[in-house]
Parts: sequence; C-alpha cells; structure tokens
Amino acid sequence: MLSGLIYWLSPARRRFMRRLAKPGLDATRARLAEAGSPRAVQFISTLLDANADFLAYALSPKGPLHMYCDRATPEKVAACIATMLIYSVNLFARDEMQNNESEMIPLLAHLAGVNPTQVMLRRDALRKAPRSEEWMVLTWLAKDLGADPPKYDAELERAFGYNYLSYIDQYRPTLEREMAAADTA
Repeated sequence: MLSGLIYWLSPARRRFMRRLAKPGLDATRARLAEAGSPRAVQFISTLLDANADFLAYALSPKGPLHMYCDRATPEKVAACIATMLIYSVNLFARDEMQNNESEMIPLLAHLAGVNPTQVMLRRDALRKAPRSEEWMVLTWLAKDLGADPPKYDAELERAFGYNYLSYIDQYRPTLEREMAAADTA
C-alpha cells in the first residue's frame, strides 16, 4: 500500500500523466462530453482515470509493460487508453456490451475513433480469446505502442493480468456508488 502511494505521488507518474496521458485524456473527455449521457460520462470518466493511472504504472520500470516504455508518445498512449477503456467497460458492463443495440458500443466507438463494428469485434475477440482476455489486451497494447505483439509468455500474462485486475478492482466501489447515485437522480 505504501509503495502504491509513493508511486502515485512520484515525479515519474506525474510526468507521464502530464506529458503523455493528458492530451489523449483531454480529447477523449471532450468527445465524451459531446456524446455521452450524464451517467455514461460519470462511468467512463472514472474508467479513463483508472486506466491512465494503470498505464503510467505498467510502462514504468517496475511495470509489466516496461519493455515498451520508450515507444510511448501522446498519440500511442491515447490509443492504449482507448483499448483499455473498451476492455474495462467490457469488464464492468458485460451485459450491456453483449447487446449489439446498446448505446455503449457507438459511444465507445466515438471515443476510440473507430467504427462500432470494430468495438464489437474487439468485444467478441475478448470473449473468444484462446488465452486470457488480459493477454489479448496486452497484445493490443503492444500494437498500439507500435511494437510487434509479444510471443506468449505465461509469466508476463500473469503479471499483467494480476496487476491490471487488482488495480481496476479498486475502482469497483466508486463505480457502484456513482451508478447508484445516477440511478436515484
């Protein structure tokens, strides 16, 4: 816990967020504000923050994606955040994502700058992944960073999956509170 707090306050994390993540987050938030319902804005904003923070850690020297850190640019980080957003929405709103008529699919497509079919293809690929969903996301992140997808590595899969799922699960209570508040408003 203390190491997490120290990293969260670290100059390296703050520099990553300011230089690499902020441009993509700002653009995505602007698209979200123009196209999302108030409930979607709240839900996706929380996931955007969580994914950007995780990506800062993942690309750090101690993170599971450290081998790609030299490839990170604001544009590539924005693509990574879009990939992670599709995955995390799929984790937290799986039922809604399974419905092809859901308003979430065109919204995610708009935010990621792709067409809805591409979001559905990613969703389906996650569902039918021959390895874990986390390995699929890791290979997509490598591609987003301009690298070849790594050859299967069980240790890398485990490290990435454990770190991501542990990190994102911290946001579950916040998301549940926000959605409950939005339902009563």
